[in-house]
Amino acid sequence: MTLLNEMLLEVVTPSGLALRTSVQSTSAPSIHGEFTVLPGHIPVLAALKPGLLSYRASQKDHAAAVDTGFIEVTPSHVIVLTEHFLRPEDIDGEAVRAELQQAEMQLAALKEGIEGAKFIELQHKIAWCMARLELKAWKEKQFST
Repeated sequence: MTLLNEMLLEVVTPSGLALRTSVQSTSAPSIHGEFTVLPGHIPVLAALKPGLLSYRASQKDHAAAVDTGFIEVTPSHVIVLTEHFLRPEDIDGEAVRAELQQAEMQLAALKEGIEGAKFIELQHKIAWCMARLELKAWKEKQFST
C-alpha cells in the first residue's frame, strides 16, 4: 500500500510485470515531451516514445529504458505499458553502439527517401538504441557523483 506522498508505479511488458514499486515521483518520455508526475496528479493517458523512465523510490533515484507504449496516470497509480523495459545492468553498451551504427548505415542507404515502413522501422531502432545509451550514461553519471 502506498502512503499519501507516494504512488504505485507498475511497468508491464509483453513478458509480464517488469516493475512494481512505491515511488515519490515518476518521469516519462511521452511523444510530446518528457513529463513528471507526483502523487495526486490529475489523470493522464499518454503515448510513450523510447527514452528514460526515471523514478524516485525509497529516497533514491532510479532509471530504466522504455520503448514505445502508453502511460496511464491516476492520483495514486502510474501504469506503464511498453514493448521493452531495461535496467542499466541489462545493457551492453558496445552491442548497442554496434546496433546503432548498423541502423544508421541502413538508414543512410535507403533509396526511397523518408517514406515507407523500412524508414519508420530504422528510425525506431535508432531511437531505442539512443534510449539504452542514455540509460548507460545516466548510470555512469550516478557512479561518478
